[in-house]
Amino acid sequence: AGAGTGKTRTLIARLAFLASDAGIAPHKLLAITFTAKAAEEMRQRAHALCDDRVDLSPMWIGTIHSLGYELLRNEGCLIGLPADVGIISHADRAGIMRELAREFSDDSAAGSAKKIELAVSNEKNALLKEDQLSPLCRAYQEALRQTGMLDFDDLIIKPLELFEQFPEVAKRMHKRFSHISVDEYQDVNPAQYAFIRAVCAPPHNLCAVGDADQAIYAFRGARVENFLNFSSDFPRARIVYLEQNYRSTETIIEAAQCVVRRNRQRLEKKLVATRPPGPAIDIIDVPGDREEADYVAAEIERLLGGTRFENMGQQEDYVGGFGDIAVLYRMHQQGRMLKKELARRGLPVESAADCSLYDEPEIQPVMDVLEVLVAPENDFAVYGLLTASPLSPGSRTADKLKARAENLGMPLLRVLESGLLPEGVQESDRQKIAGITALIAWLLSEAATKPIDRIIRSAWEALYGAADEPDDTMLELATASMAYADKPACEGIPLFLEKIAFLKEGEQLSTGGDAVRLMSAHAAKGLEFPVVFMVGLEEGLFPYLPEKDGGSEAAREEERRLFYVGMTRAQEKLCLVSARSRFLFGERNNMQQSTFLDDIPQEYVRRHSKKSPPKKKKEKQKQMKLFDL
Repeated sequence: AGAGTGKTRTLIARLAFLASDAGIAPHKLLAITFTAKAAEEMRQRAHALCDDRVDLSPMWIGTIHSLGYELLRNEGCLIGLPADVGIISHADRAGIMRELAREFSDDSAAGSAKKIELAVSNEKNALLKEDQLSPLCRAYQEALRQTGMLDFDDLIIKPLELFEQFPEVAKRMHKRFSHISVDEYQDVNPAQYAFIRAVCAPPHNLCAVGDADQAIYAFRGARVENFLNFSSDFPRARIVYLEQNYRSTETIIEAAQCVVRRNRQRLEKKLVATRPPGPAIDIIDVPGDREEADYVAAEIERLLGGTRFENMGQQEDYVGGFGDIAVLYRMHQQGRMLKKELARRGLPVESAADCSLYDEPEIQPVMDVLEVLVAPENDFAVYGLLTASPLSPGSRTADKLKARAENLGMPLLRVLESGLLPEGVQESDRQKIAGITALIAWLLSEAATKPIDRIIRSAWEALYGAADEPDDTMLELATASMAYADKPACEGIPLFLEKIAFLKEGEQLSTGGDAVRLMSAHAAKGLEFPVVFMVGLEEGLFPYLPEKDGGSEAAREEERRLFYVGMTRAQEKLCLVSARSRFLFGERNNMQQSTFLDDIPQEYVRRHSKKSPPKKKKEKQKQMKLFDL
């Protein structure tokens, strides 16, 4: 299914057909996708198709990880997991990774921790035996075991262990679901692939939808080969091509196909645009990254009719609003200068890198409180309150308390409540510790009757103080929790935390307002905008080919697919921008235009080159005469 061909709509229509015309009971249908956002969209579309003939509400729709989690809560006791086993939060997992970064790379910086997190995840998803794991991965597994929780990868790996040790569990899954549908099949990694194969029993009523040209997650362990080999894995499979594009203009579709057609690892198809040609694609070459930001901001102003007097009335094609425009880049650091320039001009802007409400520093202590209310033995959340909340007694005291709990073999909160504190804790710190324990005790009693939004407000006010006007960030968090406010918080908080745990990077429960969107090309997958700017289109940046990949053809093909994904986000207008000079990786670099731009035939583009601004001559300063004014 090509980009913009309505594959999700087709998948839902097929499910409706199975339930209404083929006589398959809806509760026997399973639909799997890979992000919470995609699952919610699929669920809404399924409900919209319900009528007097068919009700799809009993159908199971969700992410592959939520299916694994449900299975572990129901059957995990067979492999020693409690029914209420928790999922480690992103913040707590990041804390483990920072510790491992110090131990294994002498660097606790976020970048190093992120690399370690990715390496560990890929190693686990490769389904290696315990003795095949690296020392780094074994150290992480031990740290995770001590928390008593699972991570995201375990939600797939543990069910595989369950299926292997207890085949009857797999048989129960086969009996439960007769027809399985999988969206974005090109993005599955080895563990997810094995999970889908295990859940799908002969005669393999499996419908997999995907596009090899949009396989862009090899760095996360996804293998496009799983999609390309589908016919050999399932010899009775029938391939159906969706080739009518309903999203983009003919010019954009034809140009994008010329780029991706250079790849070898793909299934050949010919997308046909249902929309007229539209305007040519603009390829703009600018002197440097500052001029790039200036050009993008000025062009957005022009398209919208101008936010400043000198730009008013200059637009060729009216764009509905700021939210109709996206600026895509290869690396998040590119967004800083763009965001600064857009903000300087008074243009509302939202960056995907800072979209996640739950990573905000002032939100994290509230999230730690919620985590402790659900699992008081969660030492990571308690430690977070001790180190990074307004009630913190300081890192040194927190480390002493943590060591004390480990020596006593007790949960950290129990040590705080019992008063078994180490010697040398000052009275002021003891009062802060007492404040934490009192807050938890009070909210635990409140959670039995009060809804989750009330608990969030109470936690916020206890941490940051009450104000005449409610804090906007607190209101945003409370609003995001409202779906679970129809029950006591003791029931709603676990559901809310579970929902957050299944959000991938860049996702959030609610969308922002009308603003220009800045995001990486990866984050843009699945989205569409009337106007798209792709910036930083230079060799070494897009395509980005780090030394570890050695400039391999597989890595270049992945970058070309990512470029194709970016191009096909545009509905009406596409601007491709490159700079001849860029400050990158700590130094000023002379850049060459991306070779991907050479793959686009001249008939689809308009090329512009901006001249470098003239260098200002330094005037020789003259000494002023004594009486010159």
